[in-house]
Amino acid sequence: MSRAVVLAAAFLLLGTLVVIAEINQRTQNQIDAIISVSQQRQLLLVELLSELSDAEAGQRGYLLTDDEKYLQSYQSARDLVEPTLSRFTDLFSNDIRNNDRLLPNAFEQRDTVRHLRVLVGAKLGELAASLALHGAQGSEQALALIRTDLGSRTMGEIREEAGRLRDMERDSVAIALARSGRLQLVSRALMGGVAALNFVLLIVAAARGERQARRRAALTQQLASENEDLERRVRRRTAELSALSSHLQQLSEKEKAALARELHDELGGLLVAAKMDVSWLQKRLPSSNPDIQSRWARVMKALDDGVAFKRRTVENLRPTLLDNMGLVAAVRWVTQETCTRAGLHYTEIYPEHEPQLIDDAAIMAFRLVQESLLNVVQHAHATQVHVELALQGEQLLIIVEDNGGGIGADRRDAVGSHGLATMRHRVRSYGGTLDIDALPQGGTRLQARIPLAAILRQPALQNLPAAAQFG
Repeated sequence: MSRAVVLAAAFLLLGTLVVIAEINQRTQNQIDAIISVSQQRQLLLVELLSELSDAEAGQRGYLLTDDEKYLQSYQSARDLVEPTLSRFTDLFSNDIRNNDRLLPNAFEQRDTVRHLRVLVGAKLGELAASLALHGAQGSEQALALIRTDLGSRTMGEIREEAGRLRDMERDSVAIALARSGRLQLVSRALMGGVAALNFVLLIVAAARGERQARRRAALTQQLASENEDLERRVRRRTAELSALSSHLQQLSEKEKAALARELHDELGGLLVAAKMDVSWLQKRLPSSNPDIQSRWARVMKALDDGVAFKRRTVENLRPTLLDNMGLVAAVRWVTQETCTRAGLHYTEIYPEHEPQLIDDAAIMAFRLVQESLLNVVQHAHATQVHVELALQGEQLLIIVEDNGGGIGADRRDAVGSHGLATMRHRVRSYGGTLDIDALPQGGTRLQARIPLAAILRQPALQNLPAAAQFG
């Protein structure tokens, strides 16, 4: 093989390697842009859902109380919805235009965004229609309209479309990262070819081979530095996405708590006041007519049912027992409430001395038990449930066990198992582990272990015995 051919091949491979490195860098820049814009879009989705919820809350508050402050709240939130949706759509359109090769499901995403805009418009139309009906025919007709499930169904579809968009964005980012990995493999293969040619060149011309070896070493160092930088960026982006997920969960809990307070203060007050007025009227307008007595009883029962429903809703959103009585009382309530309503037999084991958890850790542990029980009711086809909290060494142990049909290994880590993924993220955010196992005798055991140092209030951590067991 002549020196000219060898040199030409070497320069060709070197040039190809440089081109691949440049393409790799550009692709990484596109990946960074996709992840950054994805975070912005997810934040805008959260803002959009929050503004729609605020508008709906203001509308309902106004229909129930005729208080103008609720109407102002509704109008303020409604005016923010369209700008937020427009910013989201602009970000999405620019991303598709600039990174269409890294977005294989771009057309599906575009259709989903269009459907989301239609649903948001429909939701705003529903809110405006109920207010118009209130102004035209009075509060009774408007309240009858909002008691239907039309508004909640539309809001549910909006949340489903928002969730679908988040899933599509995660898929697009994953595909882009996979492509970057393939480019790295190509670069490394080319590096191997260059090394082989350098060895041949060293035999043909020692001086030229030495110069090429130095060039290859410098290029290798550059590529290694770029790869390290890429890995650091990926780790940083992963940490940012994890932090964003934790923030969204905390934001969801805050919204639930705010909604629970509003239901308790506003709706609870209205129902109690209505019940008192009805009782007063019943005493002041006595009648022996059986039909009238039956209607009085029906009205009182409807009010009692409304108070009970309000109480259950508030407890599900943000259990007052958790804030006032602690984790054990809240877990005992949700276990008894869920199992009783589902007709399940249950056993419970709780501590003799309850640990004092920080607020975020307490709601995390409560949601873990609540979502596990909900999965048992919806999917397990079980007849018995066992709930246990325990302190083992320096860890808090949470167990929810059932005797249902069990869970397959393919479902435990399935991509679509968002409920299980949310549980794992809640536990891992405190440095814990979550195991889901099928029992030999049938059924499923969910077991979470969480370090006490991450969840206990500091004074409680200092006073905790070295070893404690639940009785």
